[in-house]
Amino acid sequence: MKAHRTEAIVLHTYPARERDKLVVFLTPDLGKRKGWAYGARSIKSRFGASLEPLSKVRIGYMEKETDEVVRIQSIDLIRSLFPAQQNLLANVAATYLAETIDTFAQPDDPSEVIYRLLDRGAEALLSGRPPLAVVAYAEIWILKLTGVFPSLKQCTECGNPLERPLRFDPMKSGFVCDGCSGRGVEVFPNELLDELSLVLKLPVEEFAAHPPSPAMIFEIRSLAASIRRSFLGHELKSYEVLAGIHDDVSPPLPGGERGQR
Repeated sequence: MKAHRTEAIVLHTYPARERDKLVVFLTPDLGKRKGWAYGARSIKSRFGASLEPLSKVRIGYMEKETDEVVRIQSIDLIRSLFPAQQNLLANVAATYLAETIDTFAQPDDPSEVIYRLLDRGAEALLSGRPPLAVVAYAEIWILKLTGVFPSLKQCTECGNPLERPLRFDPMKSGFVCDGCSGRGVEVFPNELLDELSLVLKLPVEEFAAHPPSPAMIFEIRSLAASIRRSFLGHELKSYEVLAGIHDDVSPPLPGGERGQR
């Protein structure tokens, strides 16, 4: 067996047997892994609160070359997300971020940039940044980092330069020019391109410190959702949960509309 000790962020845990948990965690140098935490469900578990979603830890584990699931030996808590999780919207946003990263990060495929995206997103939630601004930023960047986000400069159909407004064709999984537009094409406002340039240029803390309007965050997230669904063929499980929580906690705008559609 080979021993490893590395920094990691917990994505999910699942109950297993009577006293154990299966832990999915992301590392910067070894990619996404799964590990057994024996006794983690017992009252006097030595793992304590270190297995909560988005906890940043230093983890030690043993690995057999033929096994997909490692055996976790030790976990030392570096940073807990507990203070941010006292806010319902931030708590659900954290779950959604974890599912997003879990969906796109590949097992045993080291990606320090994806790890850093999740790490800094968690820090932004802890510092009290608006949860949906953090989520919108992460949604665009995970698509960008995994090569799913289409070109913003050329039509995916004919290769001609794109013009405003942006038109996304789910059938072609990319942006199309006016001449290649057909049924089912989604048209996004001109201002969206300006906000996307900020997302791709600024750190998450800086972007979320001065977020765009709720309506524009909605447009960013709608675009990310269209691209993601086109690629995956389905929506993430916690997507609707996050939308429902936001509708419940956001104050109504004049005319009875909420902060986002």
